Order: sequence, then C-alpha cells, then structure tokens
Amino acid sequence: MRKISSIGLMFVWLWTCHVHAAIVNYNQFPTSKPSHILDEKLTNISFAFSMRVLESDYNGPLVKLRRASDNALQDFSWGDNDIVDVAAIDVWRAGSNVYVHTWYDQSGLGRNAVQTINNRQPQFFTDANRPYFKGDGYNDYLTVDTPNGIQDVTNNGKEGSVLAIVKATTLNQHIFGVLDNTVSPSNRWSAHINWGNNRAYFDPGSCCVTNARSFENSANVGMWVSYTFIRTSTKIIMRASGVDKLNTNLNMGNCTLTSDFAIGWATGNEITHGTSASIMEMIMYKIDINTLLYQEIEENMILFWSL
Repeated sequence: MRKISSIGLMFVWLWTCHVHAAIVNYNQFPTSKPSHILDEKLTNISFAFSMRVLESDYNGPLVKLRRASDNALQDFSWGDNDIVDVAAIDVWRAGSNVYVHTWYDQSGLGRNAVQTINNRQPQFFTDANRPYFKGDGYNDYLTVDTPNGIQDVTNNGKEGSVLAIVKATTLNQHIFGVLDNTVSPSNRWSAHINWGNNRAYFDPGSCCVTNARSFENSANVGMWVSYTFIRTSTKIIMRASGVDKLNTNLNMGNCTLTSDFAIGWATGNEITHGTSASIMEMIMYKIDINTLLYQEIEENMILFWSL
C-alpha cells in the first residue's frame, strides 16, 4: 500500500479548509432583496404613501380604486417598474373614470388614507410614468384615522416632517393637515400649495404670522415638484426640489387639536378649501428628521420620478 506523504496530507487538509471556508463565506451572502428608499428608515415614521413601492418588506396593495361605471372597488399593487400597475387599472376601468377609496400606508402601522364617501373621493389618473390623484378644488380628500389625530403623527402637535410630490395649482386650498379657524390665533398643522396669491404656506401651530411662514411658488404651478415641510422645536423649514426656500426661527406654539390628518384638505377647515393640486407621494415623520435623511429621500424622489 502506498503511503501518503506528510506534504500530501497537509495539502489535502489545506484544500479542505479552503473549500469549507469558501462555502461558509458564500452562505453569508444570500440573494439580496431589491432596495427601496424607506428600507432602514421607518424609525419615528407616521405614514408612507406613494404610487410606487417604498419599503422592501411591504407586500400589500398601493391603492384601492372605485370604478365610476358601477362603483366596484379593486385593490392594485405594483408592476416590475415598482410603480402602481397602470396597465391593469386601465384594463379594469375599461374607459370609466376611477377614484381613490384607499391609499395604503407602507410604514407597517396600517394608517391608511381613506375616503368612503363617493363624491369626496379624488380622481385617479393612469399616467404611465407618474400616476396620481387630483382633487376637485372643493371637497375631495382622504383621511388618516388615528386615535389622537394630528397628535399621533406629530410630536404632540409640534415637531414633524412631511415630504411630498405635488403638482401645484393656484387656489385658496389646503394640501394636508388639520385646522380650526374658530379660535384666534387659529389652531392648525397644515400647508397650502399654493394659496390664491401663489405662495406656498406652512403653518404647524398657531397662525398667522406674516409671510415668514411662506415662499413665492408661482414658477412651480403645473410642475411636479418635491416639497419638504419640517417643524423643529424652534424653526420651520420649507424646501422645493431639494433646495431651501425658507429656514427660519419661528415659534408658532403647539397644535392642540385631535382631528385626523387629511390629505387634500385640512380637517376642520371650510369644506370648500379642498385642493385642486395633484398628489403622487407623501411621507411623514413625527419628529424633525435630520438633514441627511430628508436630503436622501428628496434625492430619491427626484431621481425615481425624473422630476
């Protein structure tokens, strides 16, 4: 019988260890999932709505639509491009107008934005590149139902951050929030894009204090733009297309309302102040998120939607 030399045994041992180590190392890297902008960014989130998928673990639909021809309801998910399946919607609607019944929350908190009253549902438009919904400028809106309303989606009616993709119009209108004008100063956490003077306003607290809470926004009327609204403990920040439009110290007090947060209106305001602007995406945090986080989300919005 041939004897295996000690050098040969050493070679076999080293080769076996190498293969074993390679297998162990390979198994440490299973097939990776696609990445999405809100992966690892759900801490302190209030809700996450979009016409695309925002978080890799989310596996529900993006939107529930109502078909005007027969009032049938249908959920729709996304296609291979991560955008809501417009082709499937077009087949289902068969030429009928469709309206948003539910915009599903992707945050994991289940805070869906809902409108069950048919004549107050915003109309949905099947644009293949940028699907969106649009209010009638009168009484169309969605409501985010939480036990304590605006208090749950902000830090007790004070700090909070909203990032949205909106196509502005010119109208005395509210794009989101809550409002009570029966007291003075008015109690609110809301925004206008745009008010009738073509300024974009942000009022996260008592109102109103000059134009220190707004910026001139006529150049963006009819354009898809990413907007960011942040209330810190001492200031408000307003941004458009990733650029500061307003960053100023302004203590507006806390909003003490418990009304539910509205999208396309400000709950509690005159019903005729619903927006006529178009909306495609809205993400909210209950704190004033840091610069790196809001810039990363803005950049992703602008790149993904080619704004």
